[in-house]
Amino acid sequence: MSLAVLELNDAALLLGDAAGVLARSPGFALLAADAPVMGEAARATARIDPRRTLSQFWQRLGTEPLHHAPAHTRHHADLGYRHLLHVHESGGKPAELLLAVPGSFTREQLALLLGIAESCPFRACGLVDSALAAAVTVPLSGPAIHLELQLHQAVLTCIEHEQGTLSRGAVRILPGTGLTALQDRWARRAAEAFIQQCRFDPLHAAASEQALYDRLPAWLDALATQESVEAEIRQQDHRHRATLRAADMLDAAQSIYTDLLEALAREGGGASLLLGARVAALPRFAARVPEAHCLEEDASLRGALRNADLVRSEERALRFVTRLPAGSAAQSHLPIAPAAAAVAATAAQAAEPARALPATHIVAGSHALRLQGERMHLIGNATEGWRLSPADIAGSRCRLDQLGGDWHVSPASGVLLRVDGLPVPARVQVRAGSRLGIEDETMLFVAEVSADGDAA
Repeated sequence: MSLAVLELNDAALLLGDAAGVLARSPGFALLAADAPVMGEAARATARIDPRRTLSQFWQRLGTEPLHHAPAHTRHHADLGYRHLLHVHESGGKPAELLLAVPGSFTREQLALLLGIAESCPFRACGLVDSALAAAVTVPLSGPAIHLELQLHQAVLTCIEHEQGTLSRGAVRILPGTGLTALQDRWARRAAEAFIQQCRFDPLHAAASEQALYDRLPAWLDALATQESVEAEIRQQDHRHRATLRAADMLDAAQSIYTDLLEALAREGGGASLLLGARVAALPRFAARVPEAHCLEEDASLRGALRNADLVRSEERALRFVTRLPAGSAAQSHLPIAPAAAAVAATAAQAAEPARALPATHIVAGSHALRLQGERMHLIGNATEGWRLSPADIAGSRCRLDQLGGDWHVSPASGVLLRVDGLPVPARVQVRAGSRLGIEDETMLFVAEVSADGDAA
């Protein structure tokens, strides 16, 4: 029998086997008269027909009756069933499926999911936590934190490591930080640019609003490495153009980025950071956590397949697998960070001319403290004053390491550090112009420049 894995993340259900990804389908449903339209086809009309489009049926999976719904759709569980059928058929109808499920599913939802799967034309033969399955593709030597986005929320999963085994620990749900909230903010900011530059409001009509949402991903991909992009929306015989700036789009996402980074900072505690593919793809987000591993889209699929003998069961009542052997360097073939994140960080910093120079001093209050050597520790507070020491002594608030000619800052244990307003869970590069925040104190990294304009 053919065996495949289905990852249930409503941002895009992913079906794949040993050969690769077979199908992907976002969690959208259009309540048409005869039968619901599922996946990408429903997403492509979500702005044109919003009243009949649902996108929370996986998050709210249950049997509570839907109001004003057609007879073929009684509740969210019916839409879940239809979506499973759609993905299964799109992926070539594999006979057996291992289900990789995020920690946001409740016990009741897991039981309902298995009940739905029993009515599908495939055999659900295993159930595993998707964050754990992704984590085993990375050679971890200690605990880890896995962060991934869904449509309407983010899910942070703690992965514990003990004697060569990984197990799922605490799960934290971050409501309002999903892809939908980000896309809505970016769409509004892009619409403002069109209004200001060519007096065209793409949100005024359903067709142009849908076109705006359809084109957003390509524009955001470009802004990950460019300072601006020329955006165009066609409406009948007219072409409307506007320049979208990376700074404006990042500003629109600032509060959600901050929520995600603060969650990593609170839960991190020295653990390895694993960014799911959807988080890692956010414009310039990975540059804020350069030590994180950026996972590939199919990480959960490969992790589940690698451990199929442990996940798969012949029993009808499937157990939820939350413990698997840790991966090894020999097993992993991921092109993961720091390389991937470093590329993103380098690109982001290269696009900021104001920070072209390496820092030579940090200005704290009325004093400029010289950065020297290979490692320094920032000690003190706003009341007693600040000083730099090469020794890690009591009162150290953060560590500064010189790597490749640039300084990198890391928080001391229990210290919430910010660089340019965003929390620092692990380590981040700073240059002239970077602002360092500790509690209510803000310091500035600067470069000493000689009279002829060269850095000293």
